Amino acid sequence: MTNFANVERRHLAALLRRLGPDAPTLCEGWTTRDLAVHLVLRDGRPDVLAGRALSRVPGLGERARRTQEVVARQPWEELVRKVEHPPLYSPARLGPLDKRMNTVEFFVHHEDARRAQPEWHERPLLHDEEQALWQALSLTAKVMLKDEEDTVVLIAPSYGAVRGGRGRTGTVRVLRAVPSELLLWAFGRREQARVEETVE
Repeated sequence: MTNFANVERRHLAALLRRLGPDAPTLCEGWTTRDLAVHLVLRDGRPDVLAGRALSRVPGLGERARRTQEVVARQPWEELVRKVEHPPLYSPARLGPLDKRMNTVEFFVHHEDARRAQPEWHERPLLHDEEQALWQALSLTAKVMLKDEEDTVVLIAPSYGAVRGGRGRTGTVRVLRAVPSELLLWAFGRREQARVEETVE
């Protein structure tokens, strides 16, 4: 089976090379360089990401900040090369683990870079990639929608439906789209996601 994490990784690296380090992304406050730094640290330095999350622990936050700055100062082509080719010791080098960890991550961040550009256009995905994204969304939808006051139903015709939200208002919001667009919506890219929404 195709490893779509690796497919999206290669496509994103090619896009980053074309856009350069200062292009906008859908991640608030992040340029393409910031996005590349995040992905390089995620693949090769998860300790740094943990240090940022645990910044109140003495020493960890400062060490994470310094490491992030060092990575960010690397030449752009070197940074993109590291996005495309994770280090040999990275779990991303293991196909099954890479698929589980990174298919959604690289799809979403690829779209973060694509859809922030004024000339972006929709791109059709293979059925198998849509299926992989639907499986991931099905597993995580309840968690991703837990802060929604309404009941939210995500319907991907021919793939299935999932329900989430708190259901406190009595309103049911139904969103229909292909899995990739529903996934982007659930990940907060709501203005850019191409979904059809109805209220019941």
